[in-house]
Amino acid sequence: MIEVNKIYNDDCMEIMKNMEDLSVNLTIADIPFGEVTKQGKDRAKYKGQLRKIDKGDADIVTFNTIDFLKEISRITSGSIYIFCGIEQVSEIFTFFKEDMKKDFMARFCVWKKTNPSPANGQHMWLSGTECIIFAKRRKTVFNQHCKSNVFEFPTERERMHPTQKPLELIKYLIRSSSNEGDIVFDPVCGSGTSCVGAIETNRQYIGIELNEKYYNIAKQRISELKMA
Repeated sequence: MIEVNKIYNDDCMEIMKNMEDLSVNLTIADIPFGEVTKQGKDRAKYKGQLRKIDKGDADIVTFNTIDFLKEISRITSGSIYIFCGIEQVSEIFTFFKEDMKKDFMARFCVWKKTNPSPANGQHMWLSGTECIIFAKRRKTVFNQHCKSNVFEFPTERERMHPTQKPLELIKYLIRSSSNEGDIVFDPVCGSGTSCVGAIETNRQYIGIELNEKYYNIAKQRISELKMA
């Protein structure tokens, strides 16, 4: 039995097997991109090339993407937001736009960073955007009207996780695609930003994080929030 308002330190693929169909209203997932760590190691071999970028375990893919998409689409009754790398966009977008087109609408969205990191700025354009695939079950909650698919928010300067997303961006997505009391699900919740966002917008949450270090950080954030 999966409990609401709880974070699990486990493999999301195993936990999702025990979740009922359409049991959460909104899913927000910042999946591992899978290429940054490898490229950072390769680049570091060459003096004068781009600075090494290493996000450790946060960048390692631990599941098959299609199997993951099948599970989150099965358990989500409303909308899904997936932050992903550019090499993952086509596979994820095609899954919802073609394979699941009977049930889902899909849109490519962008997070535009209003304060992108200056890393490697002397070599090339700054990395000022991240890709998001938005998928929405037909005739379900959408609390916006004629808004752009480009979301402009600053990055978090003090991060507890190497790929941590801005809390205000996550809260914007939560308010846009769910109602108060709904369940927000994050299968790869990192330091718990989606769960914090759910609490601060009067929603419920379920989070899963495989890495024990970030699981403990997420639990601590939520504990401090509830005590405040």
